[in-house]
Amino acid sequence: MIFHLVGILILALWHSFGYAQGIVVGAPAPCDAYCFNELKPLHNTIAILNNRLSECGTMQSVNASARLDKIDKELKTQKFRVSANTQRISRNRKNLSDKVKSIEKRKRELRKPFVQIGSGYYYIEDGVILSWFGAVRACLRFGGHLITLNNQEELDAIIPKLTMNRYWIDVTDLEVWDFVSITTGWRAEFLKWAKGQPDGGAKEECVSIVSPKYEMHDYPCLTANYFICEAFEE
Repeated sequence: MIFHLVGILILALWHSFGYAQGIVVGAPAPCDAYCFNELKPLHNTIAILNNRLSECGTMQSVNASARLDKIDKELKTQKFRVSANTQRISRNRKNLSDKVKSIEKRKRELRKPFVQIGSGYYYIEDGVILSWFGAVRACLRFGGHLITLNNQEELDAIIPKLTMNRYWIDVTDLEVWDFVSITTGWRAEFLKWAKGQPDGGAKEECVSIVSPKYEMHDYPCLTANYFICEAFEE
């Protein structure tokens, strides 16, 4: 807007100057004082406009500087937030790593040393007696399952390692009309009952192998026995 006004005033000055020249041509010489008096108002107006233009430029410079300062402040704030978030992420990552290490350590403590017997890997618990349910949970914590006997060959390989009277295996007829493997969910593939077994006594719904031949007997599931865990197949 200011620049438009300056243009208009310059045009006016030009025409006024031409008018003054016309006057000067018709006036007696010299006309310096006369011309100066005629042009003085325009000269003053132009000076005022120049001052306003200068002030406007200064204000624009100040405003631009203020905006730059605001942007710089916002950038510093964002940088601080990013730095804080990075530190928080780093701490969380370290805490997570520590927790994972703690869990792995606990798992190693709980995991029993399975040893190879025949073609499988087993852990024979002959120090702690548990119910059948407790034995199932314990084997899972150890990283395996209650033993699934598949054939006589597998049983014959394990018998020399057994030192206690009874050991739970994974066979049960809980909630079903047949003996199934709790590990597979299917009917047990291998059943070698002792004479007179299963006798179906008072809620005898879980199966253990019993010395001296380690043949199968059904027992109440809450009976406390030793147990054998088997590692899951790779």
